[in-house]
Order: sequence, then structure tokens, then C-alpha cells
Amino acid sequence: MSGTVVSMARSMLVGAISMAASAAAAEMSLLMGVRKDIWFIKDELETMHAFLLSTEATKSKSMVLKVWAKQVRDLAYGIEDCLDEFMVHVGSQSLPR
Repeated sequence: MSGTVVSMARSMLVGAISMAASAAAAEMSLLMGVRKDIWFIKDELETMHAFLLSTEATKSKSMVLKVWAKQVRDLAYGIEDCLDEFMVHVGSQSLPR
């Protein structure tokens, strides 16, 4: 009888370990994906910044260049807002833990 109980407990433990390992692997995958996305966003923002700096330095007052600069500036502000919201969300998720 006690052998059956130990056997059942062992199989439950193996299942729990498997589930924990799977959850840890999924979490790690998400974290690695977020890290890659953050580097991509950083690179894109640096490119936008360089574009805006070069636009300001240019003596050309092309209407197309002005429109592009405005759109890039607006997009950068939108990205900044999204990142702020993300950081608030991450902060609120980590408090209970």
C-alpha cells in the first residue's frame, strides 16, 4: 500500500517538475524576446535622432523634409509614450511578486 502511495507521489512530483521546467523555459523565451525588441527599438530611436539632427543642420527647407521630420518626431513621441506605459505595466506586475 505504501509503495503505491510513494509511486503516485513520485509521478505527481515528476509532473510538477516538468510543468515548472516548461514554465521557466517559456518565461526565459519571453524575456529573451523582449531583450531583442528593446535593442531593436533603441537602434531605431538612434536612427530617428540622427535623422532629426541632420535635418536641423540642413540648410534645405524642403517641404518633404519638413513633413518627414514632423512624422519622425511624432512617431518618436508615440514610442516614448508606449515605453512609459510598458514600464508602468512591468512595475505593477513585479510588485506582488
